[in-house]
This record gives sequence, C-alpha cells and structure tokens, in this order.
Amino acid sequence: MDDSTADRPLGERVGTALTDSGETLAVAETATGGLVGALLTDRPGASAYLDRVLVPYDYDALRELLAVDRETLDAHGAVSEAVTAELAKAARDTADATWGVANTGIAGPGGGTEDKPVGTAFVAVAHAAPWESGDSTTVVSCYRLEGDRSTVRERLAERTLSDLLTAREE
Repeated sequence: MDDSTADRPLGERVGTALTDSGETLAVAETATGGLVGALLTDRPGASAYLDRVLVPYDYDALRELLAVDRETLDAHGAVSEAVTAELAKAARDTADATWGVANTGIAGPGGGTEDKPVGTAFVAVAHAAPWESGDSTTVVSCYRLEGDRSTVRERLAERTLSDLLTAREE
C-alpha cells in the first residue's frame, strides 16, 4: 500500500482494492454484529464488490446460515480457529465470491474463560482461486484485544478488514 492510500478509511481502501481488481467479498461476522458491513458500506458503490454480510450470532444461526458443523462447534466452540475458518469459507462459497472474511470473539464484559478471556478474537480470510488450481487458501489469526465491549468490537472490525488487505497483498 502506498502512502497516498494509508490515510483513507479502511473500508474505502478495501472497496477500492476489490473494485480495481474485479474481486468480490462476502462477510460473516459474529462478534462485531454488523460493524464490518457498516465500514464497507460507508462508501458509495459498495455493491460493486460486496455480495453479502451475514451476522449469525448463535449456534443455530451458524449452522442454518453457513452450515457450520455441529461437531466443530461442540469440539471447539463458536469462538475458535476452526469455526472462524469454516465461516469464512462458507461465506465465500455460498456467495461465489473471490474473498470471504469472518470473525468470532468474546467482546465482554462477561463470557470469557481462562483459556479464552474477554478480548479473544479470531479473524479468517478465505480466498477462492480458479477451480482445480489447488490454490484456494484460508488464513486464520488469533488476537487478544483490550478495551470495553465497544472498543473490542471496533478493533475487531478494523482487524478483519486489515487482515483482508494483508491477504490480498501476499
């Protein structure tokens, strides 16, 4: 990213990058409750690259909207690398988009555990390469975000889009 784009809002930078390359995006966000979608749609013309934003919040919604395996949820919980990866791939594939991003997390103030304290969050970025190329990828990152509920959610929304930009550059 050059210096001329660094000062532009994150959603605008993502929109420009996707539009310029003819790529599309689908989002599944649980912990941020629509904030990623809001950042992306602040820019006019988002329909050129944004296919859909899904906000499944409980286990049934994760299974019904994005076919997350019951076994994966039972084994790892919704806030996990495995579930977040499934969400990103399912968002990408159900929309037939170039990219799928997903996030899960514990925004607080309650809900944390010793293994997954408040502020634990996962972001997954799934890329669809051409069929039969074997080059489709999914990358998941884990974060420990500090702050109150609103701050954790805002930071996670920004991290979700930052991770997408990083994946596009690799």
